[in-house]
Amino acid sequence: MKLNHLFYNSEVNFKLISKKRIILSILLGLASAVLFYSFFYGLRETERIMFLDFEERPMLLSESDRQLFNLFFAAISVILGNSLAINLLFSRPQRAFSRRNNKRIRILNDNTFLGFNFIHWFAKVWFLFATFYSSYMGSKFITNFLWPSIFLIIVLYLDAWKTLSLVIKNNRLKTIFIHFCAFVLLSFCLSRLNLIDYKSLDKAAYRARPNIDVPRSGYSDEPYERRYYNYLVFKIDFDSHGNIQLFNEQYEPIELTDAYNYVNNMKNELTEAVSYRAATRLRANKSIPIRYVKEFEFELFKYGQYKIIYEVQNDDELTNRFYNNQIKNYISTSLHEAFPRKPNEPPRVPFFDKYKELEFSDTIRVNIGKKIMINEDVVVFEDLVDEFKLHVNSSTIFEYVYTDEASYQNFIDVLSAHKKAIKQLKVRDSKFDYDEMMLQIYRNQFSRDTILNNERDRLREKYPIHIIEKFE
Repeated sequence: MKLNHLFYNSEVNFKLISKKRIILSILLGLASAVLFYSFFYGLRETERIMFLDFEERPMLLSESDRQLFNLFFAAISVILGNSLAINLLFSRPQRAFSRRNNKRIRILNDNTFLGFNFIHWFAKVWFLFATFYSSYMGSKFITNFLWPSIFLIIVLYLDAWKTLSLVIKNNRLKTIFIHFCAFVLLSFCLSRLNLIDYKSLDKAAYRARPNIDVPRSGYSDEPYERRYYNYLVFKIDFDSHGNIQLFNEQYEPIELTDAYNYVNNMKNELTEAVSYRAATRLRANKSIPIRYVKEFEFELFKYGQYKIIYEVQNDDELTNRFYNNQIKNYISTSLHEAFPRKPNEPPRVPFFDKYKELEFSDTIRVNIGKKIMINEDVVVFEDLVDEFKLHVNSSTIFEYVYTDEASYQNFIDVLSAHKKAIKQLKVRDSKFDYDEMMLQIYRNQFSRDTILNNERDRLREKYPIHIIEKFE
């Protein structure tokens, strides 16, 4: 009987643990939690600077995502700190926790794994996983993986109590409740600690390469149509004084006439086989007046650029860090009347206005401003597509009339609705699956399918997009 009592007595007298050791264990646990939290916090900020978006800006976290990240790190850090505190508290044998007692060894082993071994494993897995999520899962990791994160914290917390519950017999539920409240309070307080002045870092990054707030659009070109449109980017945004400024791709301010050199260099770098497909892209702030965009377009038109790519917001979280969506459009030849030659401007090359040579039986007037009107009737944004579908045909031309209040976003709203209406008409009238047909034409550019190409050309002729533009 003495042998059994010697080996299997699990009664614990916590009074035998000195107050000095208890205080030292608590201080060690708190200090360790802060160090672990600092490590994870620094690792997160390092990754944020390392993985840049398509304009080479660091990833910026919203305040809500940042607080969730911090709370996740803080909870894990407090659990690891708790583990180290338990190890120090019970590292010396005392009666039931003698070397003969297997429960003491079990507690120490479990908490040793939960401490240094776990953080070593977790840090490696975290860094590896973060590399992939930053590239392929977007920046809202906690929002997308909130429940797995909560379950991980619950499992770690229960694991810390798994063996302790075997030796704490008196007031077990009360002890667990007090410990849990302390854990929640410490995790929340620790999560409010920001060790790096991230706001200054974000401001410095934006000063170097500001994020241009491109317009939203309910329509964008299919992905396969982006294949030749990654050559040249112009940006129009507000400068530090609130004035509208044209920038090159490196966000260096340039004059409107400087665009010629960039366009000419682009043409020289492309082969003749693909140069006719190339088009400059415009990444412009959605709030700028549309007049500045059209003036820029006309400048490109004078240099022989007849197409332009408008960049619009990409709402796909997995890819929006790598590219914006886009809308391809042909620059209207009517702009030479909207921007007549200035007194000191050299004579222009004569423009061929194709719309003057064509005959249209109907002209649809579209007023673009704070309100959108079609033939003097106000049309709400939600009804634009259906309204355009009523008028699109080969004998109708649309006259876009811009008011002084018209913004770039207003123009994109109308243009995207116009193009979406044409796309829906083509899909409805196509003899084949329209999207599959266009994809097949793209895949077989060098072995053309006559039937598919004829069907595509028929739809283009039946549902064209003819636009002339004016300013009131």
